[in-house]
Amino acid sequence: MNNQNKVRSSHNMDDLKYRTHCRYFNEYHLKPKNVSIFMFKKLFNKIFKKSKKNTANLYYFENSKKTTNAQQETEHKQTDIEYSVKNTVSIAPIIRSFDEQYQQDFYDYLLGSSPSVSSSYNDELSKLISEKIENLLKSPKLILDSLPTLPLSLTKIMAQLNNDDFDANELIKLIQQEPAIAAKVIELANSSYYNRQSKEINDLKSAFMVLGVNGLSEGVINGFVSRLVPHPSIYFRQYGQKIWQHSLSTGITAKALVAKSPLKAHAAQAYFIGLICNLGDLIIYQLLIDAFAVVHPDCQPNSVLFKNMMAKNSKRLTYFIAKYWNFPNSILEVLALQAQVKKSALLPALHKKMPIACFIYEAKVISELQMRLTQQTIDNDYIKEVSTSLLFTEQATVQLNLILANNQLESA
Repeated sequence: MNNQNKVRSSHNMDDLKYRTHCRYFNEYHLKPKNVSIFMFKKLFNKIFKKSKKNTANLYYFENSKKTTNAQQETEHKQTDIEYSVKNTVSIAPIIRSFDEQYQQDFYDYLLGSSPSVSSSYNDELSKLISEKIENLLKSPKLILDSLPTLPLSLTKIMAQLNNDDFDANELIKLIQQEPAIAAKVIELANSSYYNRQSKEINDLKSAFMVLGVNGLSEGVINGFVSRLVPHPSIYFRQYGQKIWQHSLSTGITAKALVAKSPLKAHAAQAYFIGLICNLGDLIIYQLLIDAFAVVHPDCQPNSVLFKNMMAKNSKRLTYFIAKYWNFPNSILEVLALQAQVKKSALLPALHKKMPIACFIYEAKVISELQMRLTQQTIDNDYIKEVSTSLLFTEQATVQLNLILANNQLESA
């Protein structure tokens, strides 16, 4: 076999592994949950001064409008013009960089396209909710205090991610004390991706034999983070599942990029950071759903105000959550850089300062495009711009090409 064929064979094997991993996670992790989680419901009941009822206060928004003064009405009109009116000669179009447009395009995919001209009622409703949440995000202590406690097993994993002498027996003992996490690990071990012999796994030690150290770690990480995914009504559930799929895809892609780099010993850490780097999106969406439940059920998540709020606050909130949970400095530094890097033009400097932070940034870009390609037709010029403008490393370019080749095969 000549060198060219060897390279092609190697790429095909990488592609097969990557596709199998992605297909497994799509099947395993996107199962609808039966229990709705409203972790911020009490918080919003207090903020909106809601009475003790189990239903939304359908008159809250209408009553709140009566107290709106003339200055607030003027501010709303200005906001309505800026975000909602398009194709008007007197209003200059919003000019975005490709980075900003790419982010906007993904949020349109994630939460649905924003209407070109929204009704005055929905604009005011969205503005009311976004203002309340923005105030929370400015000083997120109330949000952080509402989050679940970090399990001991996850704390142990974070401290041992790059340790070759990982004590699996100690971790298993911790997992045994956390039934929800243990169930997730055993379910992972029974998946078709890991359990090739289709022999049923019923206990953690057997699960470890199938999963290995990295698989066991991924099971604990996924088991905890999946608890943060919003599981509201069937109508809104699809959006939460997309956000969760984005997190999983970013983790898988980050792991693949780092595994092909000189930092391959840090692939497990890259997976973990990739998985949690979108926590801000998960939590902000949960805030929106809980606010809808309290204020008015007619509100939709596709408001431009909500998308802008996510784009502005998501990475910063992710960092605060990780810091609140006392994540290691090696993880906090990467997340802090994600929040600081606003433009892909800074990727060369980011790669020089901390390569793994650059890989995480690129993994997020790639996963966003990959998800959109499953439901949208994207022209070649746009994809070429993504490759040349939003990616920096050779590993990221190769990974994107593998995804595009695979997408063409599936479309044929």
